[in-house]
Amino acid sequence: MELNVTLTDLMDAVDRESEFADYGYFLDPNTGVTHFLWDGEADESGDPAHFEELSERTDELIQLPDRSMTDLYSRAEDFTALRVVDSKQRARLARACRKARRKRNIGFFLSEITALGLNAEQLAYWDECDEEFVRHWCAQKGIGITE
Repeated sequence: MELNVTLTDLMDAVDRESEFADYGYFLDPNTGVTHFLWDGEADESGDPAHFEELSERTDELIQLPDRSMTDLYSRAEDFTALRVVDSKQRARLARACRKARRKRNIGFFLSEITALGLNAEQLAYWDECDEEFVRHWCAQKGIGITE
């Protein structure tokens, strides 16, 4: 049986997976459905039996990757180099990238993005990176993606 999942479902789950360290999103290899297990709840249903059923199967389920493992500093540098056309903006962002990496605080870069009014462009680029991350992970796991 080939496992196929929707790109949107995986993108949403992986996006949420990276927000906190104390819960997990899992993919059911039998159904292609993502499940959220955290603090005695499953899929926010409030049904303890549902949590128990899924938690007993965690060995069968595939834990989704943590997107925060991606290098945000490299993403910032790549965005600056590849997507910022204006040379003055690119120079400001390059300085912000260096400072962010040196201080280990991506907020320096993101503040500069906001000051330059490039939020939409930066978010679109990072969404593309997230999609590439999810597609690569699926390819490694032999999981097919439906659009």
